[in-house]
Amino acid sequence: MEHHFYKKIVGLLFFLLVLVSTSAQDTDQLPKLRSDFIISANLGGDASIMSLGFEKLFFLKSGPVLAGKIGFGFNQEFQLFSSEDPTNFFTLPHSFSVNLGNGKRSYGEMGIGGSWVTDNTQHRYFVYPMIGFRYHPFKNPGFSFKAWAFWPFGQMDKVEEIEVWISPLGLSFGVAL
Repeated sequence: MEHHFYKKIVGLLFFLLVLVSTSAQDTDQLPKLRSDFIISANLGGDASIMSLGFEKLFFLKSGPVLAGKIGFGFNQEFQLFSSEDPTNFFTLPHSFSVNLGNGKRSYGEMGIGGSWVTDNTQHRYFVYPMIGFRYHPFKNPGFSFKAWAFWPFGQMDKVEEIEVWISPLGLSFGVAL
């Protein structure tokens, strides 16, 4: 039952991403001033210790910037004072967010994210709200930075079941292309 609920959430996020992409600015009519694709290395956040992210930005006519991200990453079982090797986890983080700012380089960001965490025997899916700050270069290619916070509210029992390490803060260092 729970598995079908998460499929619906992922399907809804995908539908929203497609809907937003069709309402984004027509890039044939306006010169491309800013890069809209980011490849980033992420530390913490998204239920990953480390991850590689691929992000697409949609610059809307009305001012906000929408972002959709997908990536893959790594996490480990949280252990203190144990002689056993920790269990390693593969993560598949993704998010959808709205970025508000002055249209220059700095934006406040808020959205919803999710991460699928698995070690081939245990599978968990976390959904979480997120809030953060984004620096996006005006010229491309350029350096991109993001810092964000999140928490899987109401889902800590899943975290404790698999004893996965969760950092509520994430840092992203990327290249906008």
